[in-house]
Amino acid sequence: MTVSDTSPMGCTWQHYLEHLTSEHGGWTALTHTLMRRAGPWVGLPVDPGTIERGLRRLKSRGNASGGQYGLWLLRYFGVPQPLEDTARWMGQYHGRFADLPLSLREAQLWLWDRPPIAESPAACWIHLGLASVALRRRNPQGTRLRLVHAAGTTHVAVAAQVESTLLEARLEMDGGQAVHADEALTRAQAQIARLPPGGERDCYHARWADQRAYHLIHAGPQPRLLPAARLYRSINARSPAAFARFRRDHGLAYCYWKLGDRDHAIHHARAAAEHAGDAGLLRFRVMALQLLAHIEPRRSPPIARPRRPHHHRTGAHGP
Repeated sequence: MTVSDTSPMGCTWQHYLEHLTSEHGGWTALTHTLMRRAGPWVGLPVDPGTIERGLRRLKSRGNASGGQYGLWLLRYFGVPQPLEDTARWMGQYHGRFADLPLSLREAQLWLWDRPPIAESPAACWIHLGLASVALRRRNPQGTRLRLVHAAGTTHVAVAAQVESTLLEARLEMDGGQAVHADEALTRAQAQIARLPPGGERDCYHARWADQRAYHLIHAGPQPRLLPAARLYRSINARSPAAFARFRRDHGLAYCYWKLGDRDHAIHHARAAAEHAGDAGLLRFRVMALQLLAHIEPRRSPPIARPRRPHHHRTGAHGP
């Protein structure tokens, strides 16, 4: 999936219909395709001209409810793939959109939390993005509310289920409910197994491993660094997703540092910084450089601190 960094600017009915008319060959072709897909029993007017005029009126509705024509279009055409991809990109923690400043992310997501997207299955990704923002703002009630909204969306994709479960696990861990967090991570592991092999699955597995490792390192009286390192090594070192490679090396760098193996820690911290740079993930690159500065303080150049300090866990925000 390729999405431009400038894609999210809100989605109106005009934007939605521009995609549909381009995909189907114009207004007349879209009208006849709607009639054919819907059939005569759903209440569509029998006159194609009346339907086309209704669709053209819908184009001017901005972000208002789409009414009956909007429902028909969403039911029989769904959300055009470019818009679906953008909503998904905005809702996933491991994408570049999540690397934007929090206030900017929230403002962009609010622009998409309106019809037509809000009346479609793609709304689940917007709810998940806003849940992630609420989690970063330490607003557990807001996070839970958005997760409920996401779960209530029809036809929730497996990837969205994983996203939701990982956010739930982080929410429970932040609330001191380690047992509930562990249960959520067990569910997430089964959901990840249903994803097709590839970069997206690698990213979700990396996030799952990072959260599991965090529990091992921080949830008990003694850090369990060796089992945590095994979790990080389970992440595909040759993944096409630079985010997954970053998570692997950043986690191993931390574990080796705490185990006293400074040479391996330095090697993995440098690799983590390179992978974050390859992905254009500036916040994660700063995390890797900060960790390297702790491991190798005399050789590391000074770096600017992020606006919020990060703990030296590989999932500083980490769902």
